[in-house]
Amino acid sequence: MPFTPFHLGPGLAIGMLFKKHINIASILLASIIIDIRAIYCLFFSNCPLHGPLHTFVGATVSAMFVIAGIYMFRRQLGKISDFFKIHQDYSLKSITAGALIGVWLHILLDAFLYSDMFPLWPNLTNPFLGMFSNSIIYNFCVLCFLIGGVLYLHKIAKNKNI
Repeated sequence: MPFTPFHLGPGLAIGMLFKKHINIASILLASIIIDIRAIYCLFFSNCPLHGPLHTFVGATVSAMFVIAGIYMFRRQLGKISDFFKIHQDYSLKSITAGALIGVWLHILLDAFLYSDMFPLWPNLTNPFLGMFSNSIIYNFCVLCFLIGGVLYLHKIAKNKNI
């Protein structure tokens, strides 16, 4: 995606829809963490944007770091969740589910768009490329963000913890 925040949309929607089983902080962080290397390449180096982290293998390794970080800081993150009235499970199972779904969804969405990606590495092909147009993928991400936002606001309006 040209702008990493697009990836937050599907993460937010899935997190809100399955909040009892998927840790929202985990899925949101995992949805964007993959682009850290791409941002470095874009602004500070001349390396390919979609490198090793833009594979299912690399993304899974990245998810392990997200899992460890979220789990280590789960008490502090729980306080932030409470502030936003999001009652969350910070179990290892919910954090792992969120992290894996977030990184894999990032890879899948980008794989539809970019010819320099090899999501199934070590296989150097991209079977997902061109399955959907760029506008469909971008619109999907925006729609997911709106759905997630509406679900969140609806729960807040009902004045209940999510």
